[in-house]
Amino acid sequence: MAKPEAGNSCRRLPAGKRVVKLNLKPNTDLGDLISWISSITCKQFVLPGTIPISSKTVTIVSPQLITVEEAYGLFVTALDSLGLAVYPTDSCLRIVEASKAKSLPIPVVISDEERLP
Repeated sequence: MAKPEAGNSCRRLPAGKRVVKLNLKPNTDLGDLISWISSITCKQFVLPGTIPISSKTVTIVSPQLITVEEAYGLFVTALDSLGLAVYPTDSCLRIVEASKAKSLPIPVVISDEERLP
């Protein structure tokens, strides 16, 4: 059985606990950023071939341990700085150009507290 490569395995981390160490190099390319967040959130992402991975880089600096939720927030903010957004589908999360996200049928999620009687 093949051993999973570093960055490609999923580690379930406790929610709300500051256990994530941000160890990305400066000017991390988009593919490495997606692999990193996928490995700590255990979420699946799809990046279309129309978005060039190597030409989009980002630097994220966080000197302290962060929660998985904070890491995902940094990820979404980093995507936004690149003109990208996350679009949820039934089975995964798609990375899309932010300008095109406006025309996608983004599902609306309503919690039980927000439902009208």
